[in-house]
Amino acid sequence: MVRETLVQLWNNMEDAVVYRKVQIPWTKEQVMAEFKRLDKDGDDRISKEELKAAFDKFGSRWGSFRAWRALCHADANKDGFISMEEFTDLLNYALKCGYKL
Repeated sequence: MVRETLVQLWNNMEDAVVYRKVQIPWTKEQVMAEFKRLDKDGDDRISKEELKAAFDKFGSRWGSFRAWRALCHADANKDGFISMEEFTDLLNYALKCGYKL
């Protein structure tokens, strides 16, 4: 009787368990590593195409738009690339967007 009751309780618990995906924000280090990883040509500059790939990876619905906004926000010398000197502004922009893993 006790065993049957325990089995029934266990089965009810299994039915009641709901698994949900918990989303956490990207950390500064993760965002930085992703931008650096996507610098495919290794020129220490991030192009609009590389930015788009990064924002797509972050889960942006509009990667091209985010890349354009990032360039507007962080490209201080307006050369169309994010250099290492401009990287902090890019990092701050991406973190402000609040992407989740």
